Amino acid sequence: MGATVILASTMVAVVHAHEVLYRGTVLAVQPTRLQVKTIDEKTKKEEPVWFSVGKDTKVKRGDKAVPYTDAKIANGERIVVVVNHDAEGKMLAAELRLAAK
Repeated sequence: MGATVILASTMVAVVHAHEVLYRGTVLAVQPTRLQVKTIDEKTKKEEPVWFSVGKDTKVKRGDKAVPYTDAKIANGERIVVVVNHDAEGKMLAAELRLAAK
């Protein structure tokens, strides 16, 4: 019975958290958004995607958390953008992951 309860609560957590990862290359950086060149999984073609960056967006440079304004994100840099599709804002970045500098 204990294993069933743990499994059920794990499944509920997964259903509520609908995070999607976008991997790509930074094309443009602005104060409240950034553009990333990604590969569309269905068409396998490159496409630019804009992501909003809010006050709750977490930024990691390597293993270190940094403010968005101090991340010094550069055009051409590889990036992983985590988007929570359950959030109200369309394409609002929950987390940005960058290589250490």
